[in-house]
Amino acid sequence: MKRKKLNFLWIISILLILVVSLLIFQKGSSQTEKIKVEGIENFDLSLLTDVESEYLLFYPADPRIEQKNTFIKTVNETGKVIEEFEVIDSDFRRMFIHQKPNDVDNLYISLFGENRIENYYYLFDLAHLKFNKVNLSYFGYDVGVNHIEHFGEDVLFETIVSHKTGDQNYKPETSEFNVSISNSTTEKSFETEYGFSPKWAPLLDFQGKIIYGIAGRVNNDGNYNNAGVGIIDLKKDQVVYEDFDQNNMDLFPIYSNNDNAFIMGENGDLYVYDKNFSYQVTKPFKDLPPQDNYYIEGEGYILLEEDKALYGVFSEDEGFTLGLLKFETVPSFQPLDKEYIKDSHNYKILYHNPEVDEIYLLEVGDEENLLVIENGTFNLKSKIPVESSHLLDFVLKVPKHH
Repeated sequence: MKRKKLNFLWIISILLILVVSLLIFQKGSSQTEKIKVEGIENFDLSLLTDVESEYLLFYPADPRIEQKNTFIKTVNETGKVIEEFEVIDSDFRRMFIHQKPNDVDNLYISLFGENRIENYYYLFDLAHLKFNKVNLSYFGYDVGVNHIEHFGEDVLFETIVSHKTGDQNYKPETSEFNVSISNSTTEKSFETEYGFSPKWAPLLDFQGKIIYGIAGRVNNDGNYNNAGVGIIDLKKDQVVYEDFDQNNMDLFPIYSNNDNAFIMGENGDLYVYDKNFSYQVTKPFKDLPPQDNYYIEGEGYILLEEDKALYGVFSEDEGFTLGLLKFETVPSFQPLDKEYIKDSHNYKILYHNPEVDEIYLLEVGDEENLLVIENGTFNLKSKIPVESSHLLDFVLKVPKHH
């Protein structure tokens, strides 16, 4: 009888432990449960409930890793996750941010991660902290937005297919194809010629023309050709090509203002057009050891002012060098002497938030961090541990008044 009583008490104890454990697990789950939001345009900071949140980390949808929706985490300055959101939006996915100095409050967003032809792009309004979808309705076909990285007064972008045919018009015998470059401000477009398709680099609106970088190609004889830049006259539907007598060296348009257009060579020389399209060759990196990469595609620089960029270069021997590229009469590069920049680490420069005057960098090395830099002094304000930085595309400071 005594043995049966002990067995009964043991069973009751086990049941109590299971019930308590289940309650604790449910409580923990409710604390980390993702708040669902329908549509990225419906996400705003009024949804945040915890005042401990300091920054929002955006991990957009990526079908390549079977992440169907966009996840947003709010964290404090220690990296502790405070709240999590799940945005359900089939139109929104991995994003590349572009910012130009004459329109600093609008972040232009190019989508990537999936082969889709879509006639829209997104803006993020830093003044109002909102995503806005911009539909493009002036085409006869679905052309898709390859990227909207550009400089100048007008809004320029590359398409995925030709605006004339709705196809890439592929030539299998030469592996050449057509796409288009479009000015959405004037609603005018240009179909690139066979063999002169654009690379992923900024489009420059300069003196009524568009300068684009040409994706050089290896021809059937094994020679690399067609590298350089194209200069498009949309009014005449014509293009001329330039390689600055560099024999098919890769060239990357990086910036334009009212007076000049700047094209970076893979050798580190900077070619500067004046208003008459006469050019001079400058050497802003002449005081640095030779670098392997003078143009880090998609993540290597941001414009801070009309005449100054935060710019990164890289070499296997020297590692990553961060500095200021100044667009003066004679352009110059001044490395930043900051202890937080480690030669052995890689860095992705995200953008500059003028509302709080912060610059955001992602650091990857023996650890992954979000670096919050003060604009002007370039001092480190915060170093926040993050996870999966290769999937983290956007960061936002939570204003104190939210």
